[in-house]
Amino acid sequence: MSTYKNAAACIGFAIVATLTGAPAIAQDDEISIGALIYARDSQFWQQIERGMSDAAEEYGVEFAVGLNRRQIATEAQVVEDFATRGVDAIIMPPLDAQASIAAVRRAAEKGITIVDYDAPLSDPDVASHTIGVDSFELAATVTAEMREKLDEAGGGKVALITLPPTNPNMQARRTGAMSNLEGDDIEIVNEIAAATPEQGATAIETVIQRNPDIAAVWASNSGSLSGAAAAARRTDSDVKLYGVDMSEELARAMLDPEGNVYAVSDQQPYRIGYVSVETAVQSLRGKEPPREVQVDVKVYSRDDPEGIQSYIDLVESLAGN
Repeated sequence: MSTYKNAAACIGFAIVATLTGAPAIAQDDEISIGALIYARDSQFWQQIERGMSDAAEEYGVEFAVGLNRRQIATEAQVVEDFATRGVDAIIMPPLDAQASIAAVRRAAEKGITIVDYDAPLSDPDVASHTIGVDSFELAATVTAEMREKLDEAGGGKVALITLPPTNPNMQARRTGAMSNLEGDDIEIVNEIAAATPEQGATAIETVIQRNPDIAAVWASNSGSLSGAAAAARRTDSDVKLYGVDMSEELARAMLDPEGNVYAVSDQQPYRIGYVSVETAVQSLRGKEPPREVQVDVKVYSRDDPEGIQSYIDLVESLAGN
């Protein structure tokens, strides 16, 4: 197993009852797994798919990937197709914690093991296992570093670029971010919802226009952060940017002495993909992995250029295979 596959340790929580209890598959019998991702239009999903594919190869299982294309109807169709093909497990990131349940429940009732990741289904009895990071910790880890820099400068004005309120991760990430931004020396002057680079650029332009002396901005995903970074560079602002979800673009921005991005916390999507398949295989083999498997958050900071370069090397290695 490569060093990247071992990059993050997993910790587990109590096992709870699940909707179905499929019998264990013998060690010599073949396992088939169907996995869903949103799309292949971002490094996040590309890394998740590669992690899954590497784990499938490592464990010798039959493996197929379907795209939900960010549509509930498409998600349901892919789940149904996998169930019809008779896969042993379905691994998926629910598009909607509630609306995604119906199709998945039908698959589970056929004895298919369900593993969800990224965000859990609202009914914990449908999936056998949930893989992912703690959204509160994902945000709090990077704002702890943000607060340290603010304290060194004597405080200042701060703005938040949050996920849209309909996003299942919005509230936990916002609460995590705010956990380190309280005190008389910190003034929250703006809070704007954004998820795409275009929205992030508009958000930071609004923040800078209203508060030219803004000290720092936290963004809740890579799309809004990358847009904010590009716009801050165009406006020649010296605002310091912090956020969630790493990308090669953000990594290079942190290595740029003239860039505005200072630190990014990452979910380690390759690791999430790998562990999702690994957990499904262990469950199907009767090894009883934990009900919830939490992947460690990793923070990349411009204070650690070697760590940032290691991320770039990882992304380039995945693209080359």
